[in-house]
Amino acid sequence: MRIASGVTDQYIYFVAVDATDYVSRETGLSSFTVRRSRNGGASAAYTTPTINETDTSNMPGVYELLLDEDMTIDSGDETQEVCLHITHAGMAPVTRTFELYRPKIT
Repeated sequence: MRIASGVTDQYIYFVAVDATDYVSRETGLSSFTVRRSRNGGASAAYTTPTINETDTSNMPGVYELLLDEDMTIDSGDETQEVCLHITHAGMAPVTRTFELYRPKIT
């Protein structure tokens, strides 16, 4: 997944599964902890992560995280990788990555 620098209205999806059997999908979760690291930097907590459950009936266990914090690439870089680590009690941790890039204006 690629997201242009400065964009703060995009979501990334993840699947929440049980921390014991790693198979059963977890529904109805709230109050997640999200940590991020960009371009090899130290991890930092999302201050107010916005996470929604997509559709309990038709897509159980699928959630979406709004990417709205630390979304501006460093000066001089064209691309940087961002790593997200999402946790919740009873849910197996989820790690996702995406590319933050500087769009070329022509």
